[in-house]
Amino acid sequence: LSTRGRSPFTVNTLAAVIGAITCFALGAIALLTKGSSLFVWHPILMSAGVLFLATGAIDLLKRKRALVSAGSRKKMVQLHWFMMDAAAISMGMGLWAIYANKSKPLAQHFVSAHSMIGLAALGLFGLNLCGGAANTLLPLLSGRSMRLLWTHALHRYGGFLSYTLLVAAVVSGLYNRVVLLPDGWGGKLEIPDSWADSGKTWSYGTLGGTPPVFAFIACVVLTFILAVWPVTLKPIKND
Repeated sequence: LSTRGRSPFTVNTLAAVIGAITCFALGAIALLTKGSSLFVWHPILMSAGVLFLATGAIDLLKRKRALVSAGSRKKMVQLHWFMMDAAAISMGMGLWAIYANKSKPLAQHFVSAHSMIGLAALGLFGLNLCGGAANTLLPLLSGRSMRLLWTHALHRYGGFLSYTLLVAAVVSGLYNRVVLLPDGWGGKLEIPDSWADSGKTWSYGTLGGTPPVFAFIACVVLTFILAVWPVTLKPIKND
């Protein structure tokens, strides 16, 4: 689908729409059933960063390829950058919410598979964001203007890997809770026999049991598949 003078809507755009709906539905149900608390805001802010903002930013960058005008392409890149920054802020606040919610020593934080995947994802996301900013802003040091139109394989693959890990963190947070360091950091790494079993996480009580949780997981996975789906776009002229 396309409109005159605008970048076309693709399956990547559908991913952004599904991600946004999933994110807002999850947030609404969580607030209505559990009320506002630091713990509740953790999944809300994290899903907003991953499913809504980051997915929308990916769609913008892919739709940019269909635009011929350099000015229009630069605007899409700026929007991509803004949404990725917003995603970083949202996820950073979500990380703070879950950390502040637990009155435990630092060594007792981030001991589950979900939290470890999430930390790795956030770290890689932050590095990739900084790399993109550096590529864009470094020309300013030599008195030139920002370089908004550029491509770099490392940035592209780093973005794909960080997005994949972020989605995996969302899915693992919904599916189950697997504690790998029961004695905290410095203790023995243990993989429980029940690591693949569903349950033992907030989502089952909040969303209403196994069927709704699996429905949300399906929406998250569908969002990911559509977001990374390769699309070939034919350049169109802008009015």
